Amino acid sequence: GLDPRGVPKGLTGTAFPFRYNHIEELKDIVAYHKDDLGVIVMEPIRSAQPEPGFLEGVRSLADETGAVFIIDEISAGFRMNSGGAHLLFNITPDIAVFSKALGNGYPIAAVIGKGNVMDSAQNTFISSTMWTERIGPVAALATIKKHSGLNAGKHLMAVGKRVQEGWRALASRHDLRITVTGIAPLSHFVFEYENALEIKSLFIQIMLEKGFLASNLFYAMYAHQDLHIQKYLESADYAFSEIAKAIQSGTVKTLLKGGPSGSGFKRLT
Repeated sequence: GLDPRGVPKGLTGTAFPFRYNHIEELKDIVAYHKDDLGVIVMEPIRSAQPEPGFLEGVRSLADETGAVFIIDEISAGFRMNSGGAHLLFNITPDIAVFSKALGNGYPIAAVIGKGNVMDSAQNTFISSTMWTERIGPVAALATIKKHSGLNAGKHLMAVGKRVQEGWRALASRHDLRITVTGIAPLSHFVFEYENALEIKSLFIQIMLEKGFLASNLFYAMYAHQDLHIQKYLESADYAFSEIAKAIQSGTVKTLLKGGPSGSGFKRLT
């Protein structure tokens, strides 16, 4: 299932979440725990653009408390540019972690960082059964070369922006309340209604009937070209029109051929 069942009791009090763009929350954590903080881990960007000074503030607080600043580039990396998204914001983490797009479908992960931090690995035991496997690293090197040569990040941004603008235009046309969030290549929208999950499920159902396996998410690929986006938005236009009618008539639930979709992953802490 997708519902969290908590964390082991032994981990209680070891992680302290703060919200993106809420630097005061991190300041409070740092003020309370001070030198006891080991790391500050966060994505460089995801659902919202960083406010001026936010990322710089996180970097400064990490330096102040001596915590290792880790940037999670597993999702954002290689989406907006050929490398980590943190490069776009002139932020230097102590460690950056990559995966997913790095291998273009092949299993690969990479942990990179400053020498003085990475050298700490020499003082402990680290083992891996698959260290001699070469397919992932070879795929990653080829992906980086191709990604950079094609300027894939620019294409992904353009495609994602077109989809985001299309969602907003269609929602306005059919008088639907939606909120669009996320960086352009990792876009999503939510229906702003009490029965949002049922409406989302109806959208999925209608899009399937139109030949698209599509939820309220859109992850741009270099293979996505104008014709694909045009056909997708034409189908979304039809789906939005049918959803608007169903909301107006109160028949969203009765139109579903199955149960509503789940709400997705939730926080564990």
